[in-house]
Amino acid sequence: MKLAVATSVAGGVRVRVRSVCGVRRTGAILASIAALGAALVVAACGSNAAPADAAPGEPTLAAIRSDIFNGSCAQSSCHGSPTLAAKLDLQDNGLCSLLVSHKSCLFPDKFLVLPGKPEASFLMDKLRGTALSGTPDPSCATTNERMPVDQPLAEAKISQIEAWIKAGAGCGSDVAPDAGIDAGEALANVVSISAGSTMIQVGNTTQVTVTLNHGAPPGGQSLILSVYDTDDPSVLGFLPSLQLAEGVSSVMFDVMGNKVGSATIVAASGGSSQSILITVM
Repeated sequence: MKLAVATSVAGGVRVRVRSVCGVRRTGAILASIAALGAALVVAACGSNAAPADAAPGEPTLAAIRSDIFNGSCAQSSCHGSPTLAAKLDLQDNGLCSLLVSHKSCLFPDKFLVLPGKPEASFLMDKLRGTALSGTPDPSCATTNERMPVDQPLAEAKISQIEAWIKAGAGCGSDVAPDAGIDAGEALANVVSISAGSTMIQVGNTTQVTVTLNHGAPPGGQSLILSVYDTDDPSVLGFLPSLQLAEGVSSVMFDVMGNKVGSATIVAASGGSSQSILITVM
């Protein structure tokens, strides 16, 4: 195994990546994708038939698509063509990539689904009608209401989605986040995040390291970074995302302490996320 460390500067923040050259895991594109696309066309016309791997009520994306989205959300007047409210298409064959580790167009600082963390997933706020204060991005929408409008989901269905997120928000047979053209390539998951120091002075920096379970696949993948569990996201300063090149299995970046307070940094990629609390004194 060969290791190589490179250093670059982006937006005034130092970024170091570590490449791993070795075994590359590849896979064939699932033949069922075409069949799934055909099933979605039928579902959009009112069918609630579940795909073969979607047992009703189970915390899987396939079951959620069939049990919930197809009947309550993916309509032409809402999150289906041609409307696409909040620019979210719940009929899309790449639904997983539109939800998991994906920023909301209403509030670009919030994730729709953060794997393993339903409490930090904006989708849960929209479904339960919680934490909906604030002004949404006007280029996305002018209102921020509980969804579905006028007919909230039963708690059992909301809990089904919550359980899926808590279990890691796996894509199942759907196209995985950042899968790109070759959906058969295995994306790397975030397995750890650490910091040189979790307590820093205002104006100082600490170096944060995010480690993946294997090198990024051909074409690379995105690492999404965000702050949650704080009233003031500006407590910390760092890049919002990093593009990991093929073979990269860890990345280091600097975090600046902008003002006194505490905030949790979340790093999400593939189908998982990890977080760390940083305190600025």
